[in-house]
Amino acid sequence: MTAVIARPRVAIDPRLRARRVAVRRDEGRRRLRRLLVALGVVTVAGLGVAVVYSPLLAVNRVEVRGAGPTRSTVLAAAHLGAGAPILFVDAGGTAAAVRRLPAVASAHVERSFPHTVTLTVTLRVPVAWAPAGPTGAALVDAHGVVISRTPTAPVGLPELVGLAKVPAPGARVAPLGPAALAAALAPALPGRVVGVTLGPTGLTVGVIAGPQLRFGDATALATKARAAAALLGALLRPASYVDVSVPDAPVAG
Repeated sequence: MTAVIARPRVAIDPRLRARRVAVRRDEGRRRLRRLLVALGVVTVAGLGVAVVYSPLLAVNRVEVRGAGPTRSTVLAAAHLGAGAPILFVDAGGTAAAVRRLPAVASAHVERSFPHTVTLTVTLRVPVAWAPAGPTGAALVDAHGVVISRTPTAPVGLPELVGLAKVPAPGARVAPLGPAALAAALAPALPGRVVGVTLGPTGLTVGVIAGPQLRFGDATALATKARAAAALLGALLRPASYVDVSVPDAPVAG
């Protein structure tokens, strides 16, 4: 039988024991602080989520400016539902979605905390029309974009004559020169232009009770339009045509 020899206990210096106790207490305090900080972060995050999704920061008013009769279409494209968190409204994405509407030239979305979203729209302005079907018409803006289709041709806008194809709303007609010329003529000869044609010799225009207007190529259209209006007003005798392809030297014949 083996004898068990008891080892004598080594006395620990009281100062070392006190140091060990202090270290354990510090570790406990640090763990408590970390726990309290974690609980605080979770609490603040929970409160933040609750506030974001609460009626305190919810969309309850959508203002639409400049949309006119397209207001309901613009709202549908924007997808700005009442009660949605205003912080999560994607202003850029919403504006881009509205700009995809054929009738919209530009759109801007602004959030006004805590409850309002303002959508400002600039609509395209028709400057001419092109035949679309037996009696229908496609309204076209200054950039050649087809805005919409109507069952009948509008009164007071010139026709774009001879287009090979009229695309769907949102696309552009080709060529663009006739639409650009129609826009340039609107302030110079309001209500007098009946048709714009691009032929082998360039752009020509028919006007009410007046000669054919010849514009040549699609450059300096605003200058040529002013020259044509000035020469029409200065004619002393009837003419069959007015040529402003060189706007500084217009010719009537």
